[in-house]
Amino acid sequence: MRESWQDVLDRFHYGIYLITVAADGGYNGMIASWVTQCSHEPPLVAAAIRRGRLSRTQMTVSGRFTINLLPRDALDLLGTFKIRDWKKKFDTVSYSFSPQGCPVLEQSLGYLDCSVERTLETGDHTLFISRITAGELLKEGST
Repeated sequence: MRESWQDVLDRFHYGIYLITVAADGGYNGMIASWVTQCSHEPPLVAAAIRRGRLSRTQMTVSGRFTINLLPRDALDLLGTFKIRDWKKKFDTVSYSFSPQGCPVLEQSLGYLDCSVERTLETGDHTLFISRITAGELLKEGST
């Protein structure tokens, strides 16, 4: 049964964010459920990651990750990052590396390198409150 408040949430604006992490001798990437800025000073963002995801564990262990801001027309990439074998997710995409060594997709409008400051368990997700350590707008585009 659909709750009436869900109609309001369905109209919230969400971008497409790919979280990348360097861990376990490889690179992993997943589409984030939600990402938002939560502080100007210090510069903090919050990223919500569903429990049970390998990326969640890798982010927790490594303590760092990168947020790739994808353009609206990058929906074709979503399937690439839903495959089971996480070590093959970057086989078919072009990317470079952020200052902290995580993949930045060629299609990204920009990226933010993040260092985990704390986590908060929130329902079926973990909220990663993280400090922005680097970032760059790479090109213009619609989100």
